[in-house]
Amino acid sequence: MTNATAIQHKPIQHKHWFPAVDAQDRPSAWWYFGRAVYVSRRDYRKIFFVFLAAGIPLGAVGVLLHKPAFLRAACGLAVVGILMLIYSLIGLYRMYGPPAVKYLRQLLKLGEVAGPVTIADLHIGTYRHAFTLNQLLPQAQIYSVDCWNIEGEPPEAAVQDVRDLESPPRCEPRIAALRAADFLVPLEDASCDVVVFGFGTHEVPTGGPREKLFSEATRILKPKGKLLLFEHGFDFHNYLIFGPVIGHVTSLNHWMKFTQNRFDNVRYQRSSHAVDLIAGVRRG
Repeated sequence: MTNATAIQHKPIQHKHWFPAVDAQDRPSAWWYFGRAVYVSRRDYRKIFFVFLAAGIPLGAVGVLLHKPAFLRAACGLAVVGILMLIYSLIGLYRMYGPPAVKYLRQLLKLGEVAGPVTIADLHIGTYRHAFTLNQLLPQAQIYSVDCWNIEGEPPEAAVQDVRDLESPPRCEPRIAALRAADFLVPLEDASCDVVVFGFGTHEVPTGGPREKLFSEATRILKPKGKLLLFEHGFDFHNYLIFGPVIGHVTSLNHWMKFTQNRFDNVRYQRSSHAVDLIAGVRRG
């Protein structure tokens, strides 16, 4: 199907206190949850300092000037911050931990994907999607393609963290890890039944790279092949989980227009995990 060879381990660019995984081992769902929390640490820190900047003056006024209302406001702010942290951790657990298999199962049902299919999993450096698809589709052949081709440091530091901590897998015979070059996917024309885009697709820039990558998806799909896409939405639910960082993701309206311009029979469902699910069919 392809003359590309399996890619080697990606060099680690930064030191991390969260453990990286070996290519010979399949990471657990708990590891993926832990990594999601770890790569979000900068955003948690920013939010923490915002609460401190608001809470300390309120508390100081309450104590020094004997204003109980200000002290209660500071305590209330602290409670709100703790509740938001708990809700965020629960949200990340449902998106990346053991419950994540449910929305991917829902996506496969939406796209009517089953059986001995050939799948191209196009991503920016995480193989979580490929492992889960391998679990849900035991007869599938999966080509997991690292498509990150941006020069220099990624705009989002979390992207580099993700890429540092996970190696291209060599532990599953039905998962072949490949690498795109200049957003060109190393698979033959009309060679795949399904193309999957998952979390992180919004990091691929528009105005060229994203359009090129989706053109590649169309090229490698068989006639009437399926597109599956799952992403974070830009909405209040995701804001509670991710905080202000969610502002840079692609909106659902944009994804719907983008996919409808390229695929037929585009369908949408919202998962209870705060994940947008989109399925379409290749034209022609």
